[in-house]
Amino acid sequence: MTLQEAHRPRMLASFVNHMIGVLDDPDQAEAALQALLAQEHFTEHDIELLSGEAGQDRLDFTGERHGLLARWRRQIQKMTDEYEHARRYEDELLQGRYLVVVHVSQEEQARRVCHLLRSQGGHFIHYYGPYIVQQFCPDLDV
Repeated sequence: MTLQEAHRPRMLASFVNHMIGVLDDPDQAEAALQALLAQEHFTEHDIELLSGEAGQDRLDFTGERHGLLARWRRQIQKMTDEYEHARRYEDELLQGRYLVVVHVSQEEQARRVCHLLRSQGGHFIHYYGPYIVQQFCPDLDV
């Protein structure tokens, strides 16, 4: 998997069952992707890297780029932690950072992924379960 292959065309509508972390540069992001593939045995379908304008389009914080249903979904998210986190993720992308998005459905695996992302320089790392947002390895400067 390379940085150029990591975008998908549709909006990232829900964060449920995903771990999302911010990485500051392309080398960290690539190292994190390779570690996830090698150490946790994820496939390329389980991992996504968002960056630049294409990443902003995929995240689509307001839903404006993806139509009425997407805007409605983002309005509903205003009642959850996802909304403020999506705003932060958009800001991180605008500042040239990278988001690693990993499909994770088990808490134990989420803990391992969090520590793996942290070891590669990741920060603002959250796991979005079906009914809860968790930080298994909180940022030290928060």
